Amino acid sequence: MQVADKIAHRLALLDGVEFSTADLEFIAAEIEDLERIVAELEQFGQTAPWISLQAQPSGPKVQS
Repeated sequence: MQVADKIAHRLALLDGVEFSTADLEFIAAEIEDLERIVAELEQFGQTAPWISLQAQPSGPKVQS
């Protein structure tokens, strides 16, 4: 699915809500930007090593 199709599909979910042309352009630009960011993060997540370590807080434990 193309980016424009994804944006159109998402905006179609807002059926019945009225937006100005400027608002629609802004929303579409935001969605397109978020799609780009997610794609970049997915690519980064595939190549970056993820270290899993359970960390304990420093200092004494709080007694209740």
